[in-house]
Amino acid sequence: MTAPTTDTTAHAPTLRARVARTAEWTALLAACLTIAWGPLAQGSAFGWGFSGLILLGSVTVALTLIATGLRGRLDLPNPLMTLSALAFLGWVWFSASSAPDRLEGLRWAGIWTAAIGTALSVHALARTRARQQTVLTAFLLTGGAAVTLALLQGQGHLIPGFTYLDGVPEKILTGPYFHPSHYSGYLITVAALTSTVLLNTRPGWHTLPILALAAGAQYTNLFTDGSSIPAVMLAAGVPVIVWAWKHRPWAGVTLSAAALAAAAWVVITLTTPAGQAQFDAYSKQIGINQSFKAFVEIRKAIHRFGTALIETHPTAGIGPGQWATEFQTVRAPVTDHPFRQYADGQYVNYAHSDYLMVTVELGLIGAALLSVTLLVSLIARGLSLLALTGTALVPVYLFTGLYESHLSAIPGTMIGAYVLILGARALQPAPPARPEAPAPVDLSF
Repeated sequence: MTAPTTDTTAHAPTLRARVARTAEWTALLAACLTIAWGPLAQGSAFGWGFSGLILLGSVTVALTLIATGLRGRLDLPNPLMTLSALAFLGWVWFSASSAPDRLEGLRWAGIWTAAIGTALSVHALARTRARQQTVLTAFLLTGGAAVTLALLQGQGHLIPGFTYLDGVPEKILTGPYFHPSHYSGYLITVAALTSTVLLNTRPGWHTLPILALAAGAQYTNLFTDGSSIPAVMLAAGVPVIVWAWKHRPWAGVTLSAAALAAAAWVVITLTTPAGQAQFDAYSKQIGINQSFKAFVEIRKAIHRFGTALIETHPTAGIGPGQWATEFQTVRAPVTDHPFRQYADGQYVNYAHSDYLMVTVELGLIGAALLSVTLLVSLIARGLSLLALTGTALVPVYLFTGLYESHLSAIPGTMIGAYVLILGARALQPAPPARPEAPAPVDLSF
């Protein structure tokens, strides 16, 4: 009798499949490096960090395209979101090509490509639990590094070569960012992610480190004196509503209604002098020194630039990266009014409103395309930790978008937020285990 033989080559991965898998992992690791670079390179706001983010995002997109070509197929669970995001990027590049300062326009088109392109890469590549865990780890390690840098600042240890504002660390903390408000805007992502992980995972070795990161984010947030301090606190609570929707939809409805009622009450209260005084007294306890009236007046003065530019360029906008020069064309003569003097007599680096910033630079067309992209990104998200975090981030950043430009003018915050909001996807179901092939019948004697 001859020994039975088993054909194992039928199930062995081909060389092309192995190369494609390696290329996909390489692209995913490049995406993780881009996610970390964005905030840690001083928010990618200066020349070296800005250019580095463009380079890393472009490499991530290129590697993703190569891996897709090797595999021979593209796995996109939300093609509508992908198409709208690509249409938005196409409009950004078209707008940049005709901008007054074309070089600056192309540079900002590169930033938008790095942010949206990296998000689409993660959307295409992070389809398994292991890959999403890798991206999740990159986010948590980056957040831990950012909070650690802020805590070191508090002890007087500054990073050589970084640029700091006066008052760091005696009065304010900026973490790896240049400005405290930019750092608090980034902490929104960290707060939402840590709360989501703690709510949706069983206690284990990771629980204490993530609790420490959540506490560190909130602690350093209180020393930023930034307008996003309340938003960071809110970002820690919104995942509770998302968690309730996941487990008990009726509880999600109840909590959502309660949150909307609370928001309405806050808005109504702040329209009264007594409510403003109460807010000022409370805000000083959590690290905000500016009065509510001063905050509103300054924002109104700055927002006037945005509305004036939209009136003159409503459809196509002024082009990406053009705010710094074009806002000066709509300055009013400096008056004795202190807030008008602040806005019209000094340099204002961005619109301090995502809604105004996007519409000013990319017009109503660009604003509509980005809005559609964010809206359809909520389709078929699944219940992975990255997807749940992205869902929690949407309402918080839409809120801060009323008075800050975290998603349109701060590259280091843009990259992480867009990856979580647009890049999240449902986990691909694991393939069923293959039954062991039966041994061939031996007919020889």
